[in-house]
Amino acid sequence: MAEKKRRIFFLDNLKAFTVCLMIVFHVALCYMAYAPEWWYTVDKADPQFSFTVFVMWADIFIMPVMFFVSGYFGLMSLSKQTAMQFWKNKLVRIIVPWIAGVVLFAPPITFIMFASRGIPMDYVNDYLFKLFLFGPCFSHVQYWFLGMLTYLYAALFIFCRLRPGFRERQPISLPGAKLFVGFAALCYVCTAGAYFYTGGNNDLWTFIWPVLVYQPTRIAFYPLYFFLGAYAWRHQWFVEGGYRADSAKWLPAFIVTGIAYVFYTMFGAQTAGSSETYMLVRSAIHVLFLLSAVFGLLAIFQSKLDYTNGFLGELAANSYNMYYTHMGLVMLIAWGFLGIELPAYAKYAAVSILSLLASYLTGKMLMVLPCFASGKKAKEQTKA
Repeated sequence: MAEKKRRIFFLDNLKAFTVCLMIVFHVALCYMAYAPEWWYTVDKADPQFSFTVFVMWADIFIMPVMFFVSGYFGLMSLSKQTAMQFWKNKLVRIIVPWIAGVVLFAPPITFIMFASRGIPMDYVNDYLFKLFLFGPCFSHVQYWFLGMLTYLYAALFIFCRLRPGFRERQPISLPGAKLFVGFAALCYVCTAGAYFYTGGNNDLWTFIWPVLVYQPTRIAFYPLYFFLGAYAWRHQWFVEGGYRADSAKWLPAFIVTGIAYVFYTMFGAQTAGSSETYMLVRSAIHVLFLLSAVFGLLAIFQSKLDYTNGFLGELAANSYNMYYTHMGLVMLIAWGFLGIELPAYAKYAAVSILSLLASYLTGKMLMVLPCFASGKKAKEQTKA
């Protein structure tokens, strides 16, 4: 039981929380002021600036948390499995769902962008071939994460082939200031370069057709936090006697840097001496906010939620499936509320609750498929 606790509980709870946050975050995009024109369903009846602030804040750390947890468990599984077992598991769990999501679900989900606005369009001729497959609307929707994970698992596998000792767990080692400063500095160099590359557009999406969809200003964070998670497992950060993120340090940093990031994003360009200065400062705040957010959340969950029960176990077991199913459900439910006269906050609450429930229920139904059954198996092992 001790090993299961070290391996599963607070990180699985953090992952489940992050997926639920992702769902309500995607709902908020439908009601925010200045919503992206390409967003699938946009309700312009009563846009709220508070949702813009929430989106701006949560958007920074959701995915790096997911990559950190994936890296932690990724090296754990690689250390315990043969190469064949490892890749068989990833094929079933990650690669097949990624390809299926891009081929089967991404086109109709992206089509909601036109359908929810009442734009008449022939799905096959006008949309699928001209705009989606070979045009500007090509997207992996939320399944880009699975594609990126595939490449990162391949990079981890190759790295462990070149350095087999990396698969072996080391004696407990606590991270010091040098690790955090060096990691933040590396993140800053990559992020500042990406900001200059995009002209300061932190929200830009681009793709390498058809295999990769990413945001240039964030793409460096994915491997960095993934391999930081693998490093954490290798050095036994979260075992008894290992590293515990200090809430007294990380939570104030999380709050202060979060406020600073939102404030500077909104008003920094007006006060900075030049666009170059603005991008350099914003990149620094971005990096510090992200680092504080990841370790602040680790601190909260390790100190307060390092256990399981019926509710948490069910949610953790189903979190991957909820992630997989949620985007289309969110957009359809928000679309259904477009013609209903309610304040934006009431709509947001209703759509969020319905989206969480719909994602949970469809995720439970997906557990009959081999690609989505591992959460159920993990829950049964935890009970045992």
